[in-house]
Amino acid sequence: MNWIRRGNAHVLGHKVPHDGAVMAFDIVLSRTTDPETLIPHLFAELDPTLKDRIQPGDIIVAGRNFLSGKAHNAGIIAMKALGLSIVCESMPVRAFQGVVALAVPALVECPDITAFVKDGDEIEVDFLQGVVRRVATNESRHVTGVAPAVRSMVENGGMRGLLEDHLRRHPELATPSA
Repeated sequence: MNWIRRGNAHVLGHKVPHDGAVMAFDIVLSRTTDPETLIPHLFAELDPTLKDRIQPGDIIVAGRNFLSGKAHNAGIIAMKALGLSIVCESMPVRAFQGVVALAVPALVECPDITAFVKDGDEIEVDFLQGVVRRVATNESRHVTGVAPAVRSMVENGGMRGLLEDHLRRHPELATPSA
């Protein structure tokens, strides 16, 4: 996995909820997990033009309490399918669990990042070292990097990948006992 990513920043505000902003509520209720079905609805409720500007590999920059509300994963599934990363000031723990479980690289302790990065800036993010750099000006901010345990889960493909890896190393656990 490449922990240094470069892409265009799409800056969102504070308290952006998953349901009704990142993903339309009716899509969440449909319980679909098919990325191709979800992608056209990503951010459509928040900004109908955003989905047309997002390119694979771009970076979502958000303020405090990104992905607030219920811990649904439809938006995270769509972001993962597009190869997006997240840099935000803060995120609720249940949302962070979903991001890690689905192996989306994220920095979630980035104070005032929305004041530093402007919408459309090309940025480079070193997720392990916790460095966010604006490419045009070479200015950077240092924040808390990805913790080693989170790194391991994301590198294994999230919770499912971590479990599969564990079962490969411990085949005796793969078959339920009678």
